[in-house]
Amino acid sequence: MLKLKLTTPPQIEPVTLDEIKDQLRIERDDPTFDELLIPLIPAARQWCEGYQNRAYITQTWELALDDFPQYDAFHKKPPFATERKQRSVAIVLPRPPLQTVNSFRHITRDNTPLTIDSGAYIVDDFSEPAELVPVSSWPQNVQLRSINGLIVQYTAGYGDKPDDVPEKIRQAITLLVVHWFENGMCDPPCAVLSLLNLDRVVPL
Repeated sequence: MLKLKLTTPPQIEPVTLDEIKDQLRIERDDPTFDELLIPLIPAARQWCEGYQNRAYITQTWELALDDFPQYDAFHKKPPFATERKQRSVAIVLPRPPLQTVNSFRHITRDNTPLTIDSGAYIVDDFSEPAELVPVSSWPQNVQLRSINGLIVQYTAGYGDKPDDVPEKIRQAITLLVVHWFENGMCDPPCAVLSLLNLDRVVPL
């Protein structure tokens, strides 16, 4: 089971109320429909993020694991045994694109958090989602607490500004808001799915 927690949500939305009004041909200074439109924007963004398994505007996540991933010796085949072992125990960081890994801690049985040295792993941000790959192997004989013994905190998203988000995603959010406004919160139209499917991350 994936244990993922959003600790710092995005501070702005990828599309603005004015952009939605332009799409609906509503005058920007007309507040008639603001109460209906304003909550639809974050709702549409959250739906699109969830469908794509991505982060749009900068946000912080924490991933919890009960233990370090274990190597399956059955798949160990020379001459690339070491490389295969390292990749097989990689820790995948959901909700790309990754910006930075803020911290990687293990929690001892007495609930003491200890930082894992960044020199012990490589951040593979060419993979999508990004991965933490041990340089040689994960720490051995570490006495972790029974659940959530490992916590990775990281920042994800395309950037801090709406323009950092790819235009096809912004267009999908806009179309979904307009669709919900005109038809109620029903299933999204094919145009939204087509735009989002281009860069959808396979669910973990």
